[in-house]
Amino acid sequence: MALLLSVLAAHGTAEPAVAGQGSGPTAGSATRDGEPASVSTATLTVRDGTRIAADVYVPAAAGPHPLIVMPGAWWAMPQDVLLDDKKQLAEAGYVVVSYDPRGLRRSGGAIDMAGPLDAADVSDVITWALAHTPADERRVGLYSSSYGAAVSLNAAARDARITAVAALCPWTDLFDSFVRNGTYAGTIATFQAAIGALNGRMSPRTRQAFTNLKSGTDTAGVRAWALERSPRALVHALNARRTPVFMAGEWSDPLVPAGQTGRLLDQLSGPKQLWMSPGGHGDSSSREAPLLQPRNPVRDHAKRWLDRFLLGRGNGADRLAPLMVRPRNADRLETYPSWSALERSPLAVPVRTSAGGRSPRLFAGVDSPADSGLFPVAGLADSLGLPPVTAAPLLLPPLAAVWSSAPLSSPWALRGSPRVRTRVTSTADRGTFAAHLYDVDALGVARLISHAPYTFTGVAPGTPVEVDLLLPAVAWDVAPGHRLAFVVDGGDHRYTSVSPLGSSMAFSADDTHLIVPARTG
Repeated sequence: MALLLSVLAAHGTAEPAVAGQGSGPTAGSATRDGEPASVSTATLTVRDGTRIAADVYVPAAAGPHPLIVMPGAWWAMPQDVLLDDKKQLAEAGYVVVSYDPRGLRRSGGAIDMAGPLDAADVSDVITWALAHTPADERRVGLYSSSYGAAVSLNAAARDARITAVAALCPWTDLFDSFVRNGTYAGTIATFQAAIGALNGRMSPRTRQAFTNLKSGTDTAGVRAWALERSPRALVHALNARRTPVFMAGEWSDPLVPAGQTGRLLDQLSGPKQLWMSPGGHGDSSSREAPLLQPRNPVRDHAKRWLDRFLLGRGNGADRLAPLMVRPRNADRLETYPSWSALERSPLAVPVRTSAGGRSPRLFAGVDSPADSGLFPVAGLADSLGLPPVTAAPLLLPPLAAVWSSAPLSSPWALRGSPRVRTRVTSTADRGTFAAHLYDVDALGVARLISHAPYTFTGVAPGTPVEVDLLLPAVAWDVAPGHRLAFVVDGGDHRYTSVSPLGSSMAFSADDTHLIVPARTG
């Protein structure tokens, strides 16, 4: 039986056992960085007996070398996502240990959903690497994307040996990723659960959490389970050690609503940066990006961040602004000192309903031509400059209600989270609606800027419900002559509606307000 571990959370007093390692990684002869690295596979047994499958890249030059640990992502082929980066990092002088997280692909155990077991695994992989490769215990970094990025942030909060983190498209609030304004993101959660089932093995607790999310039961228990897996709950530990953190995100990410990582950015007190780009989950750092541009700027900067804090290179990566923003419809990079600075200019926009002053009434649970874009490909299309589009003249009651601004006399730069306040009255005791913010040109072509669902329950039929809805953050430029349009309808394919069949909802015509973070002129 493989040797079990007993590793202390911070440093550890024992090392993971190794099974089936083969020749194993060793320090090469004293040669220059940039030469081909040795690559091997290893299976190590962590403290609870779970076997973790890893790929190990060791520089050709003699050590000691800084260490980068890369927990894999959720998708079926995570080894391909950052494959080139692993080779390049090893050739640049890093020991790289990339592994499949527990419960996924080649590794044993069951999916812990970036929980405490996953964080402990990172610590055990570090301990193993320090014992079996020419890695330097004083220079340890984490680098990953998606699921592995959340694992990395949670692990960095728990292990004092970790010197720096580069986390591409991590969630920072897991509950918010699956439940938006009281609405279950059913299509997104089901998709994630299906990938998990095809790609690995869920633990009973993880499976139960997904079941409860779907049924809406034990909400308090699910919140506690999700909070334990959310970096926002561990920010105090990151701040205590001032761990340098680089994050990347996308404006149209269906799993991580824009603004989630921005709020975490403002809570961090150590060296920190966030780069926001067009696209869906992971699109700004995917391997497809080089097909559209010679280099991937997000991944290039992530590596520069690691070089700065692990190799000690004075490359200026840490001297850039904490927030770097590439708008969805403008080819430029903007910088801000904080996320709150991005959102500092809220502006109330006068809007009028197309219902002629009457409160528009909609069929509940019925979709309209207003839509979030086909999941899961809408984000990728958006990264190519193709946002979800509809025709404004088609958005009519009883399928949709529209409030529009006057044509803008000057360009507006929307930066941050739009807010909508309205009043809805349902014929039922519960209901779900979808809210959309559009940029409408003179021909009536409406381009989606942001969207969010909203659900209310436990209300007596006919009782007005006050709605204060914060939409995901945006970076969108509106041209002169265009109008802003706020649209509500009975649902969206990404979200599960609780509206009873045959019910309807009426929205206040005169008490609906749109507030956008905008710079005008």
